[in-house]
Amino acid sequence: MATEGGISVRPATGAIEGAPEVLAIMLTRRCDIACGHCSVVSGPDVRDEPDAQQLLAAVRDAAAAGVRLLQLTGGEPMLREEIALAMVREASRLGIGTAMTTNGSWGATPDDARRRLRALVDAGLRHLTVSYDRWHEAELGFAPVLNVARAASEISFVVQVNIVRGADDRDVGALAERMTGFPSVRLRFYDAQPVGRAKSFRNETLRSEVAGFCRAAWFPALTDDGRVTACNGPAYFQKPGSPLVLGSMRDAPLAELLARHRDDPIVASIRALGPTRLREELARLPGFEGFPFRERYGGMCDLCLHLTSDPAAVAALRERLSDPRIAAERAATVRVIESARRDGEFGTRHANGVGAARLFFDAARSPSSALPRSAAARVFGRSDFDWKRRAEYLAACGFARPLAHALDDPELARWAPRFFVEDLRRAGARAAIADLVKGDALARVDEALAAIGTHGVLLKGTALLVSTAAADRGRLRATGDVDIVVPPPAARRLRADLLASGGGFEGACDGGRSAAHHLAPVSFRGVAIEIHERILPRSFGLPEEDMLARARAVPGTRSLRVLDPEGFVLHALFHCTAHVFAFGLKTAWDVAWTLDATPDLDWDRVERWARGSRLSRAFWTPLRALAEPLALAIPRTVLAGAPADRRQRALDTIARERVFRATEGPFELNPFSKTAAHLLLCDSWRARAAHVAELAHGEAAEARREARRHAPAQSLARLPQQLREVAFHWRAFREATLRS
Repeated sequence: MATEGGISVRPATGAIEGAPEVLAIMLTRRCDIACGHCSVVSGPDVRDEPDAQQLLAAVRDAAAAGVRLLQLTGGEPMLREEIALAMVREASRLGIGTAMTTNGSWGATPDDARRRLRALVDAGLRHLTVSYDRWHEAELGFAPVLNVARAASEISFVVQVNIVRGADDRDVGALAERMTGFPSVRLRFYDAQPVGRAKSFRNETLRSEVAGFCRAAWFPALTDDGRVTACNGPAYFQKPGSPLVLGSMRDAPLAELLARHRDDPIVASIRALGPTRLREELARLPGFEGFPFRERYGGMCDLCLHLTSDPAAVAALRERLSDPRIAAERAATVRVIESARRDGEFGTRHANGVGAARLFFDAARSPSSALPRSAAARVFGRSDFDWKRRAEYLAACGFARPLAHALDDPELARWAPRFFVEDLRRAGARAAIADLVKGDALARVDEALAAIGTHGVLLKGTALLVSTAAADRGRLRATGDVDIVVPPPAARRLRADLLASGGGFEGACDGGRSAAHHLAPVSFRGVAIEIHERILPRSFGLPEEDMLARARAVPGTRSLRVLDPEGFVLHALFHCTAHVFAFGLKTAWDVAWTLDATPDLDWDRVERWARGSRLSRAFWTPLRALAEPLALAIPRTVLAGAPADRRQRALDTIARERVFRATEGPFELNPFSKTAAHLLLCDSWRARAAHVAELAHGEAAEARREARRHAPAQSLARLPQQLREVAFHWRAFREATLRS
């Protein structure tokens, strides 16, 4: 069985129990660039690499062993583009997924990026990761990753961008900022590790985090020379005999090597308990009192490689970690981790969704409390925690100000890139200025309403702002637009009077309406003011007459009112649904704040109003998605009244996927996907037909025409892209349904 410089083609031995979920396969160590932090010292001068038949045989062996996802890596795998495509197609034929990690150099031009990405996706690629950081930019510049990001956004294909950072991360914010505006891009932040070319990095330039279990060791790698290593990259240069090198396919089939990865007590302990546990156990062993532990390590990999490179330490640790008590602890820990992963608690979706939402919601609500150390490490310590998107989400939900105290928390400082804190501080300062502007604008709107002889009812965050004592306003979430409901006969006159007043209001005189229930906004010193003729579109069927009749006067004004607490809570939840469950943390804050101020809220009336609406599920769905994860004080009897049929389960799935992540405004949402979600709210075909009829005529049709004029995302020219987005959203929904 010959194996010169490549992977041998021994027959697979069948699936193994407990096979790794993911296996990395290195197509080549050759790369068109030579980054200063590369863990496997890739570069243009590398020559030996496995041939196509060896790599395709490895795909088949991995599938037979029970691997569920192949990570194609290098070097630069797209230097062997035809082989990479063949591997993706073969894996797809065998029913397993593929992902790829690349530097993106193949996207040198927009056309190159589109053509090659489309070929990968058509072949069956499920995930793409592009490395982009200070080292990659020095070699390639920004254009290739920008072209790949644009190409991915055009076909709604999610791309992860890996940013490696050190202790000084001043450049990370600028790099992350360049990825803003691409809805298909997710950012990951990895700590540079002193391995490969980065061995020369000084410890003070590294973040030096060593705590926790090693996620990398859950997923072995098949190297370009046919070895199976405990992880992808850092273990590459370990010598035979290291526990991080499980063996070579020259000597054993892949399934056997994967079984060794599963069973080796040292690798299993790194995987479940982390390298710090190995250090603790070694320090307790007789004869190792003088082991040259260093006071500071450059990171988890540095500690792991130091311990596993010493043959005496390896022998002692293998015996110690084979102790039945430690083996039992390790097995129990693995079960906990795997259970949490199945439940989503260790997954990227959890960390970037409900996991982060809990931490930030509790921190904003409890200014005197510190972030819990273990929970913060589980969420913030993940490399796939998208700090940029989280900063954007928190700022969009108005959380910058109530989180101001938490920005100095040691647990946040331990993990967060500098730009995260800076972005939220700037957002908090802007919010404070905007509140001053809103106060001036509301005074002028109040005067204009009085001159007309009518009144207006403030909605959402602005209603909380004017209803909260001045001493407590610093704890409020920031508000966005000013939304005010005015009796329909007076709405257009109010808009015209504000624009004609010469008092600083701006907007198109012939602005029409920007939604079925409100006119095109006017602005006052940068603050948008939306004049509503209704609280929400007619299709929601809210009992608006009753809600508005119970509105309460705002002290110190002549013509301004706010909904009573019951009306406010009902509208907050329906509004969240109207935006297809975006900005959920903002909705949760408003409901929690109202319940704090009104502990005796009349839930019977709220439920009665909800059940009397046309789309009662628009109330129950966000309530269920928010109540349990954030421990909102919602009576169990209220939650028990929610529907529990198949349609409601589908809505719950959509809400869970979006409520703590999505920030789309009404004209950023795909109109077809939005309509499909709203049709799920209807309980009969007659109701769905009525909903579609309302969208096709009258106020909704007028708003849609205005949207096409002013919102590029709604243009008919984007119809092909919108249909591709619908297909992407449908696939995402199906995957979410399977996960749930």
